[in-house]
Amino acid sequence: MFTRQFLNDVRRKALRRGVWLKALDGVERGILTLASHLVDRVESEVLGVELVKIIGKLNDAMRSRFVRHMRSFGVRRAREIRDQAVGFGYSGARGWLWDQGFVRYLAVLDYCQPAGWGSGSRG
Repeated sequence: MFTRQFLNDVRRKALRRGVWLKALDGVERGILTLASHLVDRVESEVLGVELVKIIGKLNDAMRSRFVRHMRSFGVRRAREIRDQAVGFGYSGARGWLWDQGFVRYLAVLDYCQPAGWGSGSRG
């Protein structure tokens, strides 16, 4: 599942990017630190599941603000537009949800709007 080197790399990357203390609580930091120091290869299913959760939190924290906006608002808006287009009878719209360029475009449109305009998803 996970090796010592991989866990050390994840820990080092989180420390360098400044999310180690912000994203994880003390227990999660302890689990990842101890696992990276004491285990050559994670074979426990329980420990593996916990490490997947912890690494997921770190990966999410290391993403930029725009990428998080794109994954939340952009995907949601693309789904709404796709459903409307399919409702109007355009079956080619089914793939729009998986088109990263389209999702990014919708996120940029919302991200660059002045406050008080549009959907109001941002402050």
